Amino acid sequence: MTPEPLPPEVFVKAVLEIQQKQCAQQEWIVKFGHVRPCIHADNWGKKFIAAGKRVMWSEKWKYIPDFLLDYVPGLFGKEWWDAQVAKPEAERHQVFQWRTGCLRHRKTGHLEAEGKWAVAPDGNSAAYLSLAFNLFAIEDNGRLDDLLLHRLKHHDQFQGAWHEIVVEATCLRAGFTIEREDERDPVMRHAEFTATHKATGERLSIEAKSKHRPGVLGFAGSGQPDEKLSLAFGRLINDAAAKKPKHPLVIFLDTNLPFRAANRVYGPETNGPAIPSPYMAALLERIRIRHGGQYPFVMLAFTNIPHPYVAPHEPDPPKHVHVVMTAHPGTNQRKALDALYDGVPLYGNIPSEFPDF
Repeated sequence: MTPEPLPPEVFVKAVLEIQQKQCAQQEWIVKFGHVRPCIHADNWGKKFIAAGKRVMWSEKWKYIPDFLLDYVPGLFGKEWWDAQVAKPEAERHQVFQWRTGCLRHRKTGHLEAEGKWAVAPDGNSAAYLSLAFNLFAIEDNGRLDDLLLHRLKHHDQFQGAWHEIVVEATCLRAGFTIEREDERDPVMRHAEFTATHKATGERLSIEAKSKHRPGVLGFAGSGQPDEKLSLAFGRLINDAAAKKPKHPLVIFLDTNLPFRAANRVYGPETNGPAIPSPYMAALLERIRIRHGGQYPFVMLAFTNIPHPYVAPHEPDPPKHVHVVMTAHPGTNQRKALDALYDGVPLYGNIPSEFPDF
């Protein structure tokens, strides 16, 4: 039996709806990369959200930031969170302080005509919500494990774990799958993880490095004036290269500087991402010479995410990024590297509305 043809107006409406969903999906990728849109449903007066194998729900989650505010305390556990509440404010964990700052800043907002609560972005909110969304993306991809959470919850391991989360989420946004390497293996040194580009199957070894500074991100000591901050990053790059990973090496190095101090490394914003500052050019040349005239990596992404340096209610300073891609003999990862290059600037893009596609 031949089905009856659809009325023209029904057919046109169906085509338009399909096109709208396709456009919405493409807009999501442009803004947030290849992180899966939040799977959600509304039932019994509650919002249900899936993350990997877990399903969470609440009556309070109208927007994605509402969910993210509850998400990290749920991951860290009530016992850990209660222990932070009992501490003096200055001794509380960085994540707890970021979330507290985010909650306080939300109270400075106002109700808009359409019923939305509008708040001007600030540094603490950007720091907390970025971390929460990155963790959500990692869990949704089945890669969140107890060891990573353990490191994240401890002051002395937080900075390294936080930067690895930034890097891993960047790879997910760029369309890669992640396989962590066992760094506890005493036989050989390992990169943080292997990233496989879904579209091409190309594999890269990913190493994450972050500059430690006194009094910042859980490290002991007092903060230093901008002019006295160390700008030495060569050791971190050479240490990453010394691991001799299985696949072409990509290094993510966060310089961990206040925004104004970062200009000394990255140069004025007018340089653009492809033009190195004089300092950066000299550093790269020293690395090349040390390694026999050839860069030991196929990509080196310098980033500066200055969340830790903002005061309460202060706007989040701009981030610095400089990405170096090299012509490395014997490798053919250009499509994968281009995808990773496009994924780096997406850090900090947090969806507000739950998607309807």
